[in-house]
Amino acid sequence: MKRRLLSLVMLIIMALLTACGGTESSNGESASEQNNNDQTTGSSDYPSRNITNIVPFSAGGTTDANQRIIEKYWTNYFDTNMVIEYRTGAGGEAGFTELARAEADGYTMGTINTPHIILQPLGRPTEFDYDSFDVIARLVADPQVLAVKHDSRFETLDQFIEELKANPGSLTVGMTGTLTGDHLTTLRFMQVAGVEVTMVPLAGAADQVTQLLGGHIDAIVGNVGDVTAEPDNYNILAVATEERHDWLPETPTFIEQGIDLVAVIERGLALPKGTPREALDMLYEALEEITSLPEYQEDMKNAGLVEGFMHGDEWAEEIERQYEEAAQVLEDFDLLEQ
Repeated sequence: MKRRLLSLVMLIIMALLTACGGTESSNGESASEQNNNDQTTGSSDYPSRNITNIVPFSAGGTTDANQRIIEKYWTNYFDTNMVIEYRTGAGGEAGFTELARAEADGYTMGTINTPHIILQPLGRPTEFDYDSFDVIARLVADPQVLAVKHDSRFETLDQFIEELKANPGSLTVGMTGTLTGDHLTTLRFMQVAGVEVTMVPLAGAADQVTQLLGGHIDAIVGNVGDVTAEPDNYNILAVATEERHDWLPETPTFIEQGIDLVAVIERGLALPKGTPREALDMLYEALEEITSLPEYQEDMKNAGLVEGFMHGDEWAEEIERQYEEAAQVLEDFDLLEQ
C-alpha cells in the first residue's frame, strides 16, 4: 500500500514538472523558443514585421535619396514595410553606431558608407569598427569632385591651387563631417597638391549644397551625384576618376591636371554583426532584383546616384583593402587614434 501511494505521488510530481517545463517541438525547442524564432529568421514568414532602415545622413542628401528609391520598390518583394529612421551626426557616426548596437535579428539594417566606417574608428574612439557589420550589398560607387559655385572667381583647378599656395588656409572647403570620405579626399588633395585648406565639417550633402550656394564656403568636396542633379549651380574644377566620367564629360580629372587623386564614396546596406545568414541572403536577393529593374536604374540616374551594385561578401573584401590605405593617410596627418 505504501509503495502504491509513493508511486502515485511520484507520477503527480512528474506531471507537474512536465507542465511547468512547457511543451517542446520535434527539434527540442520549447513553445516559447519557437515563437521567438518565428519573430526573427527561423520562420518562412520572415520578415513578419517592418524592417527599420537607419539612414546616417540628413534627409534630402544622396544617401537618403538612394534609400527612398529602394523603399519605392520594397513592397513588391516583401509584405511588410521598410521604415526609414534618420540618425544623423558626426559624419554618419551616430547612425553607424546605432546600427552596430542594434539587435541582430534581421529587423534592423542601415546604410554604411566607405571610407567613413573605416576612418572613424581609426581616428577617434567609437562604438563600432569597420568589421562590426554583416554587409548585404554595395549600392552606389560615387566618385568625388571639387566644386565651387557657378559664379566663383575660380574657373580652373590651377587657379584654386595657386590661391592656396599664395595664402595657405585662405579658402574654406565644406565636407560631410570629419573622418569621412570627403575628409579623406580633402586630406589627400592637400597632400598631393601641396596646399592647405580650411576644412568645414557639415552634417550632410544637402548642407554642403546650402552652404556653398549661400556663399558661406568657397568650395565643396562632394560626389558626382551631389552636383549633377543641378549642374548649373556649380563649376566643377575636377573629378577624382582615372578617366573623365560619363556624367561629366566636360570636366577634367585631377589626374589630367597633374594631381594624382582618385577617390570614390561607396554606399550600401548592412546588418548588425551576427545576423542570421538566412536574413542577409533574403535581403540580398531582393536588393539584387530591385537594382536590376530598368525603372530603378532610371530613378537612380534622375536622382544623380551612380549605380554600383556589388555582393556584400565582395565589398567586404574591398573594405579590408581600403582600411590599409586609409590608415596610412591618417598616420601622415597624425590623425590616428592613440
